[in-house]
Amino acid sequence: MVEIITNSPVETEQLAERIAEKLSGGEVIAFRGGMGMGKTCFTRGLARGLGFDGFVTSPTFALVNEYIGGRLPLYH
Repeated sequence: MVEIITNSPVETEQLAERIAEKLSGGEVIAFRGGMGMGKTCFTRGLARGLGFDGFVTSPTFALVNEYIGGRLPLYH
C-alpha cells in the first residue's frame, strides 16, 4: 500500500491527473474516508486527466456516477 499526503484540493487534483496519465484501462483505484476527505476532489482530477471535461459530483446519494467521454470510462 502506498500512502500519499496532499495539502490542498489543488494538490489532490494534480496528483490524480498525474495518476490518470499512467492508466491503461481495467485498473481499480480504491480509496475511503469520511465526508470532506477529498474523494470527489481526487476523482475530479482523475476525470480531467482522462480527458473528461464535464462536471464530477459526489455519489453520496447515488449508487455510482459514470463519466464517459474521456480516454477511459470512469466510475465513481
